Amino acid sequence: MITTINPYTQKEIHQYDYLTDHELNLKLNAAQESYNNWKKFSFKDKEELGKKLKELLLKRKQEFATLISTEMGKPITQALAEIEKTSTLVEYFTNQSAAFLENRSLNENTYISYHSTGAVFGIMPWNFPFWQVFRYVFPNIMAGNVCLLKHASNVTGAAIAIEKLFTDAGYPEAVFNTLIIETSQVEQIVAHPIVQGVCLTGSAKAGSSVAALAGKHLKKSVLELGGTDASLILEDADFDTALTSAFESRTANSGQVCIAAKRIFVPKNKLEYTLEFFKEKIARLTPGDPLNKNTKIGPISKADFLPTLQNQVDETIKNGAELIVGGKINKPFYETTLLVVNKENPMLKEEIFGPVICVIPYDNLETTIDDVNNSDYGLGTAIWSTDIKKAQKIAAQVQAGYVSINFKVTSDPKFPFGGVKKSGYGKELGEHGLKTFLNAKTNTVA
Repeated sequence: MITTINPYTQKEIHQYDYLTDHELNLKLNAAQESYNNWKKFSFKDKEELGKKLKELLLKRKQEFATLISTEMGKPITQALAEIEKTSTLVEYFTNQSAAFLENRSLNENTYISYHSTGAVFGIMPWNFPFWQVFRYVFPNIMAGNVCLLKHASNVTGAAIAIEKLFTDAGYPEAVFNTLIIETSQVEQIVAHPIVQGVCLTGSAKAGSSVAALAGKHLKKSVLELGGTDASLILEDADFDTALTSAFESRTANSGQVCIAAKRIFVPKNKLEYTLEFFKEKIARLTPGDPLNKNTKIGPISKADFLPTLQNQVDETIKNGAELIVGGKINKPFYETTLLVVNKENPMLKEEIFGPVICVIPYDNLETTIDDVNNSDYGLGTAIWSTDIKKAQKIAAQVQAGYVSINFKVTSDPKFPFGGVKKSGYGKELGEHGLKTFLNAKTNTVA
């Protein structure tokens, strides 16, 4: 049984029973039947359903945002923004999928056609309970696949709400299905013939396990495994804008964002200015009830995460970092923490999932590019400079799946998104992501 807990009040929200193996198999078989029907739907019919889905998503955005804030502690204004962003994804793929999936001519005799393959099974995290799910689900459904979801246990209510949303929008039964299962049941899903793709957003450990299962059963997989993203601020940057962006990136969702600016590189002669800037920002960042619209930072999503977070901060300090502000648990919150960290500190290679700002002073830009790349992860990097050509040259050297120049790293429905190294492999979103779990069939006419 799953018991969901409100991270702010620490009170129980609801209990959910796991599916038995027999019940799970019935749902997998239902997905097979649904796919056989859904793949025949016209784009016109799918577009009409997509419009209805977006309409309901926005109509119920307050309800969904409140559910997000209650289950995992995200400040309500940020939860509302998540729902609104999700609606832009639905609109984008509703309008663009038909054009993306038109036959592509290679020459006068050969063309590529794109075909659905079955069900895509997603294992999704709690930090963006709606956005992360829709990121893999909606493009695949528009392309003719059906989708199965194992959501993080602490946002089970959100998982059920998403399934109901699809039903209420008029989608056929089992086009989208939430599966309340134990980890031990994951292989039963991956092994089922209807499942032709697996995608996971989570830890490197979880990604390794899922990739091994997918490989064992010859199923394609896409993994997004977090990161230690860098924000590299050059001497000539608009400093206040760069620091504001890095601060907002690092403290959004109480620091629990994969693509947050976790390593902020600043010139040594700007260090004191940077610290004063961040100290002033932190002083105005009062934690509180996530359902209060004035709250900017909420609780850590699970009480179990707090000791891990504290241990990471303590280890960073033991390895030479200077604590400027914060550094302690204040249940159910973790204090927004400011550290000056030496570039050799081994903790910079770990993903710290909380409101911990690590400032790394540098004096040599060329060697600092190596320091930016000195990570097992490679999800995203932000570069700040008024010299765009210089920034683009640096971007070409950065080992990451995404580089932004003069704005924060963020995902967008229009552009493929995914990392390299231990940040995973494969892409979601954009035309590229839409085609990930499709059969690109080559057709030749003699």
